[in-house]
Amino acid sequence: MKKGAQLVLKTVRAIETGDFPSIPQSTEPEIKHAPKIFKETCEINWNQTTKKIIDFVRGLNPYPTAWTNLNGKVYKVHSIKSVVDSQQSTINGELSTMDYGQLITDHKTYLHIKTADGWVAIEEFQPEGKKRMSIPEFFRGNKL
Repeated sequence: MKKGAQLVLKTVRAIETGDFPSIPQSTEPEIKHAPKIFKETCEINWNQTTKKIIDFVRGLNPYPTAWTNLNGKVYKVHSIKSVVDSQQSTINGELSTMDYGQLITDHKTYLHIKTADGWVAIEEFQPEGKKRMSIPEFFRGNKL
């Protein structure tokens, strides 16, 4: 706190006296604008790594929201996490031949989807025309 206060005073004094370095902002071509986000660009690509998928979902939450297509229906994915090591080793041992994007579930408490390098667990999503809900809430009245 004390160092910050001293730095503020030093900066204000430098501005008053005009004794500060002037560094112009770069206008080089390496500076790019972020691309516009369209609905099509918000679809989750399950062929990516687990980390990239998790970051993608987090980056698009709460709006415009990442989405995926499961059994012909669109689901907005609000919360997702990596499957922990103990669960992943069991899953990989039993289902190592599955392709990315395939899912496994007990139809009660979890929904795991295969990625390029592992598995993710969807925690919250929103089916077409319904409210946002957790996976256990969804399975109490619905099936995939």
